[in-house]
Amino acid sequence: MSSRATDFFISHAGRDTGWAEWLAWQLQQAGYTVELDVWDWAPGEDFVALMAAALESADRLLAVCTEAYFASVFGGAELRAAFANQAKAAGRIVPVLVEPVTLPPLYASLIHLDLTGLDEAAAAARLRARLAGGRPTSAPPFPRPGPAPRLADKPRFAGALPGVWRVPPRNPRFTGRDGMLAELRRRLRAGEGTLVVQALYGLGGVGKTQLALEYAHRFTADYDLVWWIDAEQPVLIPDQLAVLAARLDLPAGPTVAATVDRLLAELRARTRWLLVFDNAEHPQDIADYRPGGAGHVLITSRSPGWGALGGRLEVDVLARVETVALLRARIPALDEELADKLAAELGDLPLAAAQAASFLEQTDLPPVDYLRRFRARRTSLLARGDVVGYSGRVDTAWALSLDRLRDEDPAAVQLLELAAFFAPEPIPLALVSDHADLLDEPLRTIAADPDTLTDSVGALVGYSLARRHPDGFQLHRLVQAVIRQQLLPDRQQTTAQQAVALLVAAAPGDPEDSVSWAGYAQLAPHVLATSPLGDSSAAGRHLVLDIIRYLHAHGDSSGSRAVGEPLLDRWRAILGCDHPDTLTAASTLTLALISVGEVESGRALGEDTLWRCRRVLGPDHASTLLAAAALIRALNQLGEGKAARSLGEDTLQRCRRVLGSDHATTLSAAAALTGALAQLGEARPARVLGEDTLQRGRRVLGPNYPITLMAAAALTHALVGLGEAEATRILGEDTLQRGRRVLGPDHLITLMAAAALTLALVGLGEAESARILGEDTLQRGRRVLGPDHLITLWAAAALTHAQVGLGEAEATRVLGEDTLQRGRRVLGPDHLITLWAASSLALALTALGDAESARSLGEDTLQHCRRVLGPDHLITLWAAAALTLAQAQLGEAEATRSLGEDTLQHCRRVLGLDHPTSLWAAAALTLAQAQLGEAESARSLGEDTLQRSRRVFGPDNPIMQYLSQAAGIGHSLLGGDATADRTSGPL
Repeated sequence: MSSRATDFFISHAGRDTGWAEWLAWQLQQAGYTVELDVWDWAPGEDFVALMAAALESADRLLAVCTEAYFASVFGGAELRAAFANQAKAAGRIVPVLVEPVTLPPLYASLIHLDLTGLDEAAAAARLRARLAGGRPTSAPPFPRPGPAPRLADKPRFAGALPGVWRVPPRNPRFTGRDGMLAELRRRLRAGEGTLVVQALYGLGGVGKTQLALEYAHRFTADYDLVWWIDAEQPVLIPDQLAVLAARLDLPAGPTVAATVDRLLAELRARTRWLLVFDNAEHPQDIADYRPGGAGHVLITSRSPGWGALGGRLEVDVLARVETVALLRARIPALDEELADKLAAELGDLPLAAAQAASFLEQTDLPPVDYLRRFRARRTSLLARGDVVGYSGRVDTAWALSLDRLRDEDPAAVQLLELAAFFAPEPIPLALVSDHADLLDEPLRTIAADPDTLTDSVGALVGYSLARRHPDGFQLHRLVQAVIRQQLLPDRQQTTAQQAVALLVAAAPGDPEDSVSWAGYAQLAPHVLATSPLGDSSAAGRHLVLDIIRYLHAHGDSSGSRAVGEPLLDRWRAILGCDHPDTLTAASTLTLALISVGEVESGRALGEDTLWRCRRVLGPDHASTLLAAAALIRALNQLGEGKAARSLGEDTLQRCRRVLGSDHATTLSAAAALTGALAQLGEARPARVLGEDTLQRGRRVLGPNYPITLMAAAALTHALVGLGEAEATRILGEDTLQRGRRVLGPDHLITLMAAAALTLALVGLGEAESARILGEDTLQRGRRVLGPDHLITLWAAAALTHAQVGLGEAEATRVLGEDTLQRGRRVLGPDHLITLWAASSLALALTALGDAESARSLGEDTLQHCRRVLGPDHLITLWAAAALTLAQAQLGEAEATRSLGEDTLQHCRRVLGLDHPTSLWAAAALTLAQAQLGEAESARSLGEDTLQRSRRVFGPDNPIMQYLSQAAGIGHSLLGGDATADRTSGPL
């Protein structure tokens, strides 16, 4: 008896489900245990996980070998997984051929079972004979109860068609839809001996007929009679049913209607039959032809209104992976990436995919050229390419529906034409109803009444030309393309202008105010879709600029850049490089480039824009000042603090005079200048300006406005430079929390606040929290902005500071050397970031025993700090403490004491007694005093430092290393009078 839980796992392609069920039944009747997906796996479960478990638990894998199987993704994966164990278990894979197929080389050497062309009895006998040699050595287990079919439900032999069969040929390229086919079968089989009616409905060209065909062929073993009826013209349905009556040898009645009645009576007495009414339009066209009894009726229709007759199942476009598979099966030269792009352009519509594949097959045009031409001349290609199995091409697929709709609801047609110019995204009904005065009749009157407008949308939905969404509706992109193409040029222009006017009227206000973001999120895809149509309208251009500002403010800088770059190119060509709107577009793109880390490009664009604005508009024009504020931010991100300060002071003065102190551009310039001052080490004026800007921003714009958050982040950095750790922590935590919630965790402002908060946490002795935040910030900065961006380097410098606080000397050295090298190259030797990294690295080198290198680096760093930042700046004091320790390690006691006393005095006055920098300085001075034999001074200072360090950092902290050294030296100088633990006890 097998040690595995199941004897056989049956692997098959979806289209071979009939064969899989027949084989599973035969195996079960022979006493084997079988696992089969359509019997044992519930809808919605993890298919990949179930397949892996089945392969693990089954003794053998039986593969239903067909062309479809070897082309399927999972079929190949299942066989490869089974092959992994083939060497351990001979005969584990059992290939069963049910149609002529060439086995791939990997499987060709296996002994296979060929059932091709056999009838049921012969196939069953061959199956039993083949498996006899591979039976378990002991009696097979009793078949487990479960989801396997009852004896009465024995599957028919899948290799033969029903006795009564009229169905169009199967589509050999049918792809995907396995889940939908399984659901359709489940619904039809749920009737328990009663008539079950199911309708497949959806957009023209979405593959309803193909799905019904595949169902009929795939599950033919479920039926004794399958009959296909073309229901597009209801008057012809009786004749097709009469042919079925003749096939059943029923006597003809005096009229066709009488013959149909006899047929319906015959079907009521039968079971296992399927009638397919293809392309039906109205339920009343089919209602009288439902036989009753224990059979199935399957309907395909564009109309969704079939609930009165039975169930309904919407057929949507293909999943992207299915469209890609369809295209690549037809065009083997099409690589996956290109197929994905083409599928997106085709909107995953099966008809469009089949038409594109047909055109490529017929013309041998390189797929990349087809994609290029499709994007440029979509409507012309929608009229080319023959498609087998579909009634018409994409350009004609909806012609009949449109003709009927024009007669029934002209306003709905107007609405459809208007929607064709928007994006293929949900269109809010309020966009139309709130601005009905901008529309032509009869849509104007209809739109003014919400109920009537909803009815017109219902008319579009009824013909599957649109899909309803909460508070709106949506069109497929190819429906839009065909509708636009059918309009006369004058009508195209008028409708496009109406679309732009509706969007302008619906603009929700300030795009940088988070209150308006939900409105802009709804409008954004439609504004971008109609953007070229509004280039001639000042209002349309301003709306597009507002969308770009919204994207940037909302934290989607990549989206802002992606929209802004082609827009700027287009407007330069249409409006000219010096047009005010072109210049405004350039300023917004400058900000986007900065935010995505392309700061050099942002600076180049910003300088050109500012130069043009000053020349064309004058230095005090609002657009000029906006351009200047953007350039200040670019200079800041490049670490060019002096240039940023010079431009910032001039811009701020002009903004206050021209626009007022509370104008958004003024506050933006002030926030940027605060950042420039902070990175120049001018922390006090930065704090004064930053506090004023933050207070004004909160009052005028609100606390969550991007400019307000930028001011808060800049002020946080200024407070760090002043050593005001607690104030920095309070402001930094608030700014970081708001930034993450409003702008997102990867936004420039959020990362700037996170870097400053990291430094504040170190200043508070919370090194572990600082390390966690610092690592996250650095990782995000490197990914979003690149390793050399100013904010990334800020995060790296802050993380080195946290690592020092944790005593992680080697990690500090590795990160510190990289940060210092990048800082010197990108920002220069005098930049705050460079000096932060150098100070931390000097301390790490001391801890690692490389005191000579630490002293050399420390002396250079302290010299730069004093010259650039002054003696009281936090970084200056940090560099002095690091140098003091290096000198103490080298035994330079006099120099250490001199520098240590001066540093400790400044630290305590500027930072306070418990600031980590003060404690580092005190530890260094304690060590120097011990080296000089000043035991009592060393003991007094050491005990105080020990107590404070334990309270600030906890009992295990890196300062203890130096206090322990001082204790040991002091003990020997005092004649060995010591019994306390010098590692953790008092000196």
